[in-house]
Amino acid sequence: MLLPLLRPLDADADREFRVDLFPPASLETVGAVRRLLRDMLTATGADPDGPCLILSELLANALLHGAGAPSVALELRCGRLYIAVTDGSPAPPARPEPDVARTCGRGLDLVAALADDWGVELIGVCGKAVWAVAAVDR
Repeated sequence: MLLPLLRPLDADADREFRVDLFPPASLETVGAVRRLLRDMLTATGADPDGPCLILSELLANALLHGAGAPSVALELRCGRLYIAVTDGSPAPPARPEPDVARTCGRGLDLVAALADDWGVELIGVCGKAVWAVAAVDR
């Protein structure tokens, strides 16, 4: 089951939402998390297509190549969506060499093309967070 932890907006008037998710380590959760983000962005009047694709790629990579159950943080602030997906593997994600014949392994290329910025932060020996920032169109 997907249980979002909705955080109060405090005094930060620029933040429209922040959600921390702790989905099970199953590829079936990618669609559920993507639908949640789509619904939240649609409710704010934002176009969900690009951000949902970024989230799907980051979460699927964490589940396929990471370790343990992932966590997801989503925050919409000042027209920019901040996405972070963590997993228990300290190994950074690998981007294969460009190859037009390749039928898989293009997820990070999509993230790089759609996000305004993205990167990886190591969390000591406990894993990593792969993050992306994308402007949302309204």
